[in-house]
Amino acid sequence: MKKITLPLLSVLMFACSTDSDGLSDAANEETTNSAPSIASESFQVDEHSATGTVIGNVQASDREDDVLTYTIDSSENILINETTGALSIGEGLKLDFESTNSLNFTVSVFDGTAISDADITLNIEDINEFDALNASQKEVVSHFKHLTLFQDPTSPTQTIMRKWDEPMNLYLVGNFPDATRSMVQEVIANYNMLTASGNFSISLVDTESESNAQVFYGTKEETENVFPNMYEHIKDLTLDGYAISSFVGNSYRSAEIWISSQTAALFTHELGHALGLGHSNLCDGDSPSAMCSTIAPNNELLEIENNVISFFYNENMPTGLNAQEIEDNLSNLILLED
Repeated sequence: MKKITLPLLSVLMFACSTDSDGLSDAANEETTNSAPSIASESFQVDEHSATGTVIGNVQASDREDDVLTYTIDSSENILINETTGALSIGEGLKLDFESTNSLNFTVSVFDGTAISDADITLNIEDINEFDALNASQKEVVSHFKHLTLFQDPTSPTQTIMRKWDEPMNLYLVGNFPDATRSMVQEVIANYNMLTASGNFSISLVDTESESNAQVFYGTKEETENVFPNMYEHIKDLTLDGYAISSFVGNSYRSAEIWISSQTAALFTHELGHALGLGHSNLCDGDSPSAMCSTIAPNNELLEIENNVISFFYNENMPTGLNAQEIEDNLSNLILLED
């Protein structure tokens, strides 16, 4: 009986040992895959770079040479090619060095089994924005400085621009016929449309005590009783209208406007002065500007001047800028809105 039992036990033990070894080898094969390798990197790109601009390629490798797939986790619209790891600027992403000089995000790489992550930094490089403008955009910058620094020979040139940093509450002094009042309201509505990108607006108020600006419709001689200080300036001049704005620091706080006719061009002109605009130099041709020193009833603000006013009262355009500061800030705004 012993001779029969021992070989049987020996065979059973051998069989169990063989099965166990097989399972161990399979487990070893399953654990040989290594996660892909990806390191933290930094990239550089110019501010205001266009949609589709390639930033660079994220570098990753895999020991087993598995096919890698790239993904990105970013609050900004930065894109990554899932096959090559190429980073690029997505649609609508505005890179502005003056606001943010770097962006941080995470790139992940997947080899079919394991995922690895890396922190990526995108450094935004400062550029000379004016040099990046096209010819028509540079004309806007030039005319902006001409109007807001009063560079026309017929205007008293100033070294810094000034504008209102609070709403204008305009009171109509004296008798305004319905047609004149309607004209005033239409001109105000047009200016309010142009300044809608900022915190400034013009409103008509019912009483002088509510106002910080007044407009008088009448003859030059009648202004002596309404705006005596203004009258001293204009009494010996041949004029159809006039505007005086008073400022504290770099901001206008009050204004007096006189018009002698219900012509929209005249009120547009004088209200423009009260807002901080000098005379225009775009006065030739069939459509001269309403801001020219000599105006006719059909004169209007030109398209380039509409752009100037919109940028002038943009919430991101500070008051008190000199010529170089205007060029720098305005060029940046134009590129951001392009």
